Amino acid sequence: MISDLKILNDIPNVIILKLSDNKIKKGYGDKKKIKSLEGKSLKEVFSSSNHKLLKKLLKNKKQNIILDWDERTYEVTLKKNLLYFYNITKYNSVESQLKQSLEALTSKKEELQAVFDLAANGISILDRNGMFLYANKFFQNMMEYTMEELYNESCISLSSPEYAQPSETAVQKAIRYGSIEKFRKVCITKSGQRLNASMSLAYLESRDEIIMITSDITEDIKYQDKLKKQVELEVSKRAEQYEIMCHQSRLAAMGEMIDSIAHQWRQPLNSLGIIVQGLGHFSKQSEIDKNLLSEIEKEILQKINYMSQTIDDFSTFFRTSKQKEKFNISKSINDAIRLIDVQLQAQNIEVMIDIEKELCLDISGYANEFRQVLLNMIHNAMMAIITKNNKSGKIFILIKSNRKNIHIEILDNGGGIPKEVMPKIFDPYFTTKAKGSGIGLYMSKVIIETHMGGLLAVKNKNDGALFTIMLPQEK
Repeated sequence: MISDLKILNDIPNVIILKLSDNKIKKGYGDKKKIKSLEGKSLKEVFSSSNHKLLKKLLKNKKQNIILDWDERTYEVTLKKNLLYFYNITKYNSVESQLKQSLEALTSKKEELQAVFDLAANGISILDRNGMFLYANKFFQNMMEYTMEELYNESCISLSSPEYAQPSETAVQKAIRYGSIEKFRKVCITKSGQRLNASMSLAYLESRDEIIMITSDITEDIKYQDKLKKQVELEVSKRAEQYEIMCHQSRLAAMGEMIDSIAHQWRQPLNSLGIIVQGLGHFSKQSEIDKNLLSEIEKEILQKINYMSQTIDDFSTFFRTSKQKEKFNISKSINDAIRLIDVQLQAQNIEVMIDIEKELCLDISGYANEFRQVLLNMIHNAMMAIITKNNKSGKIFILIKSNRKNIHIEILDNGGGIPKEVMPKIFDPYFTTKAKGSGIGLYMSKVIIETHMGGLLAVKNKNDGALFTIMLPQEK
């Protein structure tokens, strides 16, 4: 029978030692190793620790043992007087690696568990029906449920009645599309408190589970409501302030209007006075010339119509536009100049208008407000020239365009704006005039930039101030 064991010499990873009186009589498996072992005792071949293990095996105290021998790991069993050494080095290495991996996974699981529980948001795992499989401590505390209680609940059952159906739809959408973000709803806590929540859901197809992250936004909504009320209050205050400033602007404009009307009326009133005086001499004549009387009547009516037209022009000019309309820039400029033309002529101030060729001058906006801005610009230029005592005042108005905007430049030779004044020029109630209101330029900027979507800017150029109005060009 022993001779039959020779076939084991070629079996890999197995060594068989035949014993006789604790000595190795014959060996099979590793020819090089076995040849040097024959005739030696176990104590000579193995270390003391391994020899102790083998003695326990020989005395049938153990069914098998594991030992390291010659840089390999063997599992050893005994059958009669034969010791079987099975090389398990590779398997032992794999087992060690698996053990290390298991320990690492366990550690990671503990870390993830800690992260879940310490997260500043509610994190939970649901099945495809929305039932809770897991929820972290934050979610449990937020909803006032223990994990054992949550096993019997779902994200739908914890919703307020009006959000039950939308919550179920959100779960279905998460499964269908993979995720749904920032779904807002109202949850009901265990104690019955209503809680505003923002939820994001992600579907894990491989596990057929849904991860849900829940944020309590109740305080955020309260803050937003408070902020909204503050904004509404501030808007109301600003609207009220704006109305006051508009009223002040109208009063200031009305004062300027009355002054302009007085200038416009002065010449025709003087003419009417001369005509009345002439009528006194005319009445002393014995014969009245009917043709001359007719001429006098025509001249009187002409003067009266001119004065009436002046009133109409000013009343129309200062009427607030209710809605946007199409109007012509060139006509608006001429209308503004006509209102103070008498004053400009009296001060020997020349107004020159230059318009870029083939330029479309029709724009959409508030026509009367735009005319008020132009009148304010021209009036300010006139007053600057008068203050400087310039005997040959000039106001240049240039209208040009780029691809998107129409530019209206108003340049005077009134000496310009002092550097220390320039940063405040558009501030409300700021004025350098003795009787100025400080409203005109501020309201002009509001009209151009807020109401008409344009831009109003100023700088000094040559010996005067250059105001530039930029307005969106009609497509």
